Amino acid sequence: MTTHGKRTPSRWLRLRGNRIHLHRSMLYGAVACTAVVSVVLAGLAWKFAGDRADTDRAAAEYSAQAADRAAALRAGSDFLIAAYTVDAAGDKGMSKWHAAMSAATTDTLRDRVQQTKAVLSLLTEADASMTGAVEEVAVVSQNDKLIRLLAVLRLTGRAPGQTEPTSGSVTEYIDLIQVNGTWKVFGYQDIAGKSAAGVPDSGLPGLPATQPQPSPAPGR
Repeated sequence: MTTHGKRTPSRWLRLRGNRIHLHRSMLYGAVACTAVVSVVLAGLAWKFAGDRADTDRAAAEYSAQAADRAAALRAGSDFLIAAYTVDAAGDKGMSKWHAAMSAATTDTLRDRVQQTKAVLSLLTEADASMTGAVEEVAVVSQNDKLIRLLAVLRLTGRAPGQTEPTSGSVTEYIDLIQVNGTWKVFGYQDIAGKSAAGVPDSGLPGLPATQPQPSPAPGR
């Protein structure tokens, strides 16, 4: 707006010599607006950092669980192969079998391993052999340091003088627990529910009802 050919300064601006100055209220408003924007940006940055941390934490937990599942699958499969493989020619006394089973299991299965060894020794004494091969194995459930697997195992046996091997299959639950970073078997049972485990089972396809308890020391 002009008066008598002269430009009227805005009420927000003041001319001082050759300089233009903002009105004080306008200056205060700009400062306040900048402060608000800074606070909002800081809040958004904090929220983004928190969300990123939550995402990273969830990703790390998922990765750790996936690694545990993979390790438990390997441990469970190795256990089943060892448990159902009898080599009359190369392991007559079953010392290799016993060492593999002891390394794969917890103390809760110590007595069971001894009993199984005694039964399978009858095969080696008769010069018979048996091999186990895992056909399918999967994680049924996972909770903290406990994992249950469900596996289908193909068994092949051959007796002396037998021209054709005998084969069959078993389906079993295998319960594992992490001990010092290593997955070990502390219980197993076939799908029909005949327990060969070191602890009572819940009867459900999930995890066992209880964790394994350490066996008493010899002499107690």
